[in-house]
Amino acid sequence: MKSDRMPKPDERLRMSSVWAGGRVVVPVVGEVDHLTSARLGSELDTAVTSGAQCIEVDFRRVKFCDCSGVNALLGARRTALEAGACLHLSGPLEPVVARLLQVMEAESSLLTAA
Repeated sequence: MKSDRMPKPDERLRMSSVWAGGRVVVPVVGEVDHLTSARLGSELDTAVTSGAQCIEVDFRRVKFCDCSGVNALLGARRTALEAGACLHLSGPLEPVVARLLQVMEAESSLLTAA
């Protein structure tokens, strides 16, 4: 019997932070949308405020991302830049995620390690 229960936001998105010196990699797994994007933003802001000099957001296991997810990434990138750090995505990205970055003109901001 199939369950009609919607997964909770914390079941739809998993992430952790892996530190190596001043660099942190944040592997993200699942879906980044209006229900989960605040958690992503919070995780990335914590990395910045904890002193990371470079934050790599590993998006290769993200199956879906909407504009609220991209906005969370752009906000975290802005916070990182203000703190003198860098933040970028790594992949390969799912086609739907890559297309959203293209449509939102966020590719150059998020896919470049600068």
